[in-house]
Amino acid sequence: MVKESVSDREVREVTIKKRRKTTTAPASSTLAIAKIPEGDVYKNVMEFEEDEACLRDPENDVLLFKNTCDEIRKAMHEVAELKKKNTEQAQAEIAEKRTATSLLFVFLKKLNRLEKFRTKKSRDILNKEKQQVDSYHLQLQNLLYEKLHLKKEVTKCLEFKSKDEEIDLVPVEEFFKEAPEHISRPISKSDPHQLKLARLEWELLQRKQLADQCQQLQEAKEKVAAEIQSKRERMENITPRLNNILEVTQPLQDYLGLPLDKVRKQHQVAYLLPRPLYILYVQADAYREACDKLMTVIVGGDEEEAVRLQHSMATGSNDLENNDDSDSDPELEAPEDIGDRQKRHNRKMSRQDRLEERKKRLLLSHPLYVEIQIKLPDNNHIVITFHYLINLRVVTVKPVVGFLQGFHGISANDLIASQNILSELFHGDDGSESPNVANHYQLSNVGLDHFKAYIPLLGIPYIWAQRLAGLDFMASRPDVGGESRGAVGNEEVACPEVSQASMESVVKAIRHRLKARLALCRQVQAFEAGGIPVLPALRNMFATKFGAELASWHIATWDDYKVASTTQRLVQAGAVTRADNLYRAVINRGTARLIALVAVKPDYPRSPAVFSLNLHWNGEHNSSNDDAIRDMEAEVNVHWRELAKGRGWGWGLLAAQFLRLISCLDIHLEASAPNEFPRDKVFFKPVRGRNRARPYKYLPIGGGIFSQR
Repeated sequence: MVKESVSDREVREVTIKKRRKTTTAPASSTLAIAKIPEGDVYKNVMEFEEDEACLRDPENDVLLFKNTCDEIRKAMHEVAELKKKNTEQAQAEIAEKRTATSLLFVFLKKLNRLEKFRTKKSRDILNKEKQQVDSYHLQLQNLLYEKLHLKKEVTKCLEFKSKDEEIDLVPVEEFFKEAPEHISRPISKSDPHQLKLARLEWELLQRKQLADQCQQLQEAKEKVAAEIQSKRERMENITPRLNNILEVTQPLQDYLGLPLDKVRKQHQVAYLLPRPLYILYVQADAYREACDKLMTVIVGGDEEEAVRLQHSMATGSNDLENNDDSDSDPELEAPEDIGDRQKRHNRKMSRQDRLEERKKRLLLSHPLYVEIQIKLPDNNHIVITFHYLINLRVVTVKPVVGFLQGFHGISANDLIASQNILSELFHGDDGSESPNVANHYQLSNVGLDHFKAYIPLLGIPYIWAQRLAGLDFMASRPDVGGESRGAVGNEEVACPEVSQASMESVVKAIRHRLKARLALCRQVQAFEAGGIPVLPALRNMFATKFGAELASWHIATWDDYKVASTTQRLVQAGAVTRADNLYRAVINRGTARLIALVAVKPDYPRSPAVFSLNLHWNGEHNSSNDDAIRDMEAEVNVHWRELAKGRGWGWGLLAAQFLRLISCLDIHLEASAPNEFPRDKVFFKPVRGRNRARPYKYLPIGGGIFSQR
């Protein structure tokens, strides 16, 4: 093949030389010799090349293509070498090489055209075969469809059932026993078809008889309904007369103390309450009537707004989920030809307005509320208002303490504040989170923060409040207000049994909390005035004379408390939290100054106050560097149950702890420096044991003595 290619190249070179000689001829002679070919030259050439592509061997063309590419590559290399010589002979050879290489490129183009013809022909053949296969496949599908259709028709024919087969006819024995002779003919016994016809005829006769009987009963029913309607109209006419009688007898009701009209109106308004508040009202009113005469239950709010809300909820227009589709992008709904910037701004504002509307609707509270007032014998009372959030499905509480004669001061106001008075009424129920776990996702969906941020506006969602309303979101918390009965999540259904199980314990806990807070307020007020109240039940538990005095009593902030050197271990251990009421007390005796940081628990006096001490006398002493101060803290914080020996001790527990602290300070100073602090307490040994324990324990023997533990 290489030899053939070389000979072809020589032939081409001769042809090129002949063409050069021909081009030197004048243009006039060229025009004279040229002839116009017959027909379309391009079409003839295409047909010739198509025939040639069919006759030539593709494999030989591949070899020719490779050889031609090698010759071009070789010619390029030779031209590069000749350019390096840069002689006239080299320039002539370069021109010849360029011409020969151009012809080789022409040859490559011809091979390419031949290959294109072959490819086109192969594709045409392939398409023709595909069309044939598609035609066969379509015929096959038609045949399969006809086959399936015939199978369905055959199955339908085989499964056909007449209407008479669906009729539940009486048994044959009963038919011959009850049917008359003109229907149960003797021939029917031997002919199944006649027997079937006879049984159907008997069935038709029975149904006609039953239809007549049904019509008679329907007429009787309509007659009775007419009588009921007439009696109902008569009863409706009685109602206005009864109202007139109640109005006339109103002065008599007031004189006898029978608020019948007021109770009736309350019951009418109660029907508009949502189910949780309705259960709360019914159970609380029943408990008031049966067990607690100092308790008052009323329904308040906007009655007209409640009627409108009830109507809108019945029609489904108040459902928050109905407006989800309205939050779609307004640009998708706008016409395409609107491109003005001001209009886009208006659409953005409308979307923001819709989002704000969704936020307001999510936080919507029912217009009606239930108000419970729990009184004490001294007329101090607490008013608890229960609200129901319609879309969040939780009950919130807004407590307010009333009357409070003789209470003043910042500390007392903080203790009876609405956000603190009922905190930790039961263990772990501080009201900082919603019991309904779904509320977190509902608030996040509309871009709102945690539920805690909206407590001042909505109220506090205590768990015991949910249980009073029959809701039980926390089935795993049986310690909160009674026995657990299970929850069903966001679609919690109010259950009267849950409210019944919690009502008594919650009311007693609230009354106990109110008494404890009022007693705590009295003690704190005395501390602020510089005095220490001593209850009669506590007089035999302490020495009659104290050397140390209370210098000051102030409220402490959480930021100041948690960074103090003596309280960090308490904060880390969780003994003191942000929910506690924090105070700073200063006790002086001579040159000694004791700073006590006091943390009063929300469930006081069930849990005692926690004292953290720091003594400034001949240096700074606290529980971390002085065992005597550590023992002093233990006397107040650990051995507080020794103060529970008298009746009514719980209301004065903080004062009792404070008196014990002052006694311990006197003992410590008198035992450590008898020359500076005269000894007025009776104890035998100032220190004892390897730990040099002080005699902090008080024994009511004689005039009272102190000893080590």
